[in-house]
Amino acid sequence: MPSFPVHIVVAQMLCDEIGVENKPDFLLGCIAPDSVNLKGFASQQVRYAAHIRSVDYDLWKKQLTEFYIDNKQSFESDIDYLKGYLFHCITDIAWDEAVQPELFAFLQSKGELPREEITRLKWEELFRFNSLLVGRDDLVQALLELRKAKPRDIATVTAEQVQEYRDYVVNDYKDKISSEPPQFLCEEHIDMCAERTLELYIQLIR
Repeated sequence: MPSFPVHIVVAQMLCDEIGVENKPDFLLGCIAPDSVNLKGFASQQVRYAAHIRSVDYDLWKKQLTEFYIDNKQSFESDIDYLKGYLFHCITDIAWDEAVQPELFAFLQSKGELPREEITRLKWEELFRFNSLLVGRDDLVQALLELRKAKPRDIATVTAEQVQEYRDYVVNDYKDKISSEPPQFLCEEHIDMCAERTLELYIQLIR
């Protein structure tokens, strides 16, 4: 799964192409599922519920489509918030399919490592990658847009959780930014993730 800056940069790249009208709502939806992890990684049960997720990726994709169909009427006046929420989950899948295998291959090239160490090294690299992304104009602009959005309950996430997480990413987030440059991840990986995200979004939501 990518970090918050990756989600926002990909969202900024694609929002016009997928017909977003209310960008603040869309961008807030794009970070909302991770609200459950504000105080550290939540349990798998909590994370999976917030991300409408299954271990089986085909089932996960099916559940996202069903969630959109089941909820688009109740979110009719806030449809871009719902689309952003699902966009986050689709970007998670796209990252796992398009980028993460390459990242894991790079990390495993350092030698045989246990899964827990690979996971730790993955997040270290993501934090280093954040250092490149947080200065981008599109991300800086997104932070301004996020301040305008109204948090709402959605899926298993409360409006209060979303607001607290939004306030964290726009005002702080320093603990997730490394002072070192990335060793592997680069702008090309953002493009790879965005391309796969658009394919999946059209397939699952449109």
